[in-house]
Amino acid sequence: MLEPPPRLPPPLVALISEHGQLERYAANDVLFHEGDASTGLYLLLSGRLKVHATAADGREVTYNLLEPGELLGELSMDGGARTASVRALTDVTCILVDNRTARTLLRTQPDLAEHVLSLAALRARRSTHMTRSMALESTRDRVLGLLERHAIADGDVWRVPTELTQQEIANRIGASRETVNRAIGALVREGIVRKDAGQRMSLLALARRRTG
Repeated sequence: MLEPPPRLPPPLVALISEHGQLERYAANDVLFHEGDASTGLYLLLSGRLKVHATAADGREVTYNLLEPGELLGELSMDGGARTASVRALTDVTCILVDNRTARTLLRTQPDLAEHVLSLAALRARRSTHMTRSMALESTRDRVLGLLERHAIADGDVWRVPTELTQQEIANRIGASRETVNRAIGALVREGIVRKDAGQRMSLLALARRRTG
């Protein structure tokens, strides 16, 4: 299982806050688009963000979901264009540090530099994992892996969060909604996934593996 992303420790949050400007976004606002010029490094203080790319035909792939305490935009600090789009899933508060200031902080604050390097390494591993999964694993296995990573214990079963709709699952694993629908149908027939009257999914096999 992939490790969770590192959260910025309080002293470094204070450092970033001191040198940046506070910005607020409403749910569904776009912070920046893929290909935009970089304006700086962001620290997410509250809310949730989605990092994604969208094809010309409207298909979307989700690279990452960000939680409070995470940095984003570190890959564009070299002056290159943004490599993905970022949209607010909820109301969001963040700190933006311009690239020049961020580079100065990285040169003068070893703890921050180490954190950013660790974050970049983790995201590189995730990108490699996603590429490998799309190339070598079946849609069924990719769907099951995603459900297992996000399932939440509820008594003797593991509930799948309602935010993981079939379209969102498709976005996250790089597949079509129709293909995901077929994969979930197969998992239901295999007795791994169960749907209740409201179509909410739970994982019975995961409960057996984790408690057995």
